[in-house]
Amino acid sequence: MLDNRFSAWNGAIAETIDAVGKSNFANRIEAALKTIVDFDILMVFAYSGKEKPVCCYHNMVAARARTVIDAYTSGPYLLDPFYGAATDPNVTGVIRLREMAPDQFRNSEYYRRHYVLTGIRDEIGIVCRPAGCTGLVISFTRPVSGPAFGRRDLSTVRAAEPMIGTLARRHWHNGVETNLPDDRAVEKSGDAINETLNRMTDGILTPREIEITSLVLRGHSSGSISRRLSIAEGTVKIHRKNIYQKLGISSQSELFARFITQLSGR
Repeated sequence: MLDNRFSAWNGAIAETIDAVGKSNFANRIEAALKTIVDFDILMVFAYSGKEKPVCCYHNMVAARARTVIDAYTSGPYLLDPFYGAATDPNVTGVIRLREMAPDQFRNSEYYRRHYVLTGIRDEIGIVCRPAGCTGLVISFTRPVSGPAFGRRDLSTVRAAEPMIGTLARRHWHNGVETNLPDDRAVEKSGDAINETLNRMTDGILTPREIEITSLVLRGHSSGSISRRLSIAEGTVKIHRKNIYQKLGISSQSELFARFITQLSGR
């Protein structure tokens, strides 16, 4: 069985190497990964600073892509843990959603209003950094009707990552197929979420309150925020109460709705 999989991987990766620089490269990457791990969706997103991400490839029918791809790139991507990983220069290699998501991610409005609608149960990504691109993520998922990825799956993907990452960097270098501006010309300063919140609140919130609002939207609990910012949890709760009072809202649902409205009009 192992010999059969190894043979299938070798054949598929040879075809992937031959496809570097060609239009069928992403299809070959998908075929190679399917010889070593079972998955449903495969998608490739390229990120350049705070620019809207570009989907370089996906294997979905149009109806599902409207939810998984189009709705995502309209703005909610800013709250996606994979966006955070792609734009963090310290992150490379294999990452898994459940291991990097904030502690209250599944209770966040982003999860409820976007991620649940995708029908995705679990997701693994390979983060690489082609020249001229902040980050590129090759991610593959399993549906809610299937099992989550296990330790053996992760171990297998990590073993394959050096080859997949190297080929991806060679193929998607200098903006090839991404339609993104060269990363060297992209404005790096500032945080996209914080900037959006500043516009949305028009100076009502203090810098600390903006910072806490950003973490709340991402799915961090008060305890998680207190640890990240090195302040007392009680202080975080006071800040959250003041934020809601200043904005005239009473729930994270209202906060998320305002945030998405601001994004859609930017």
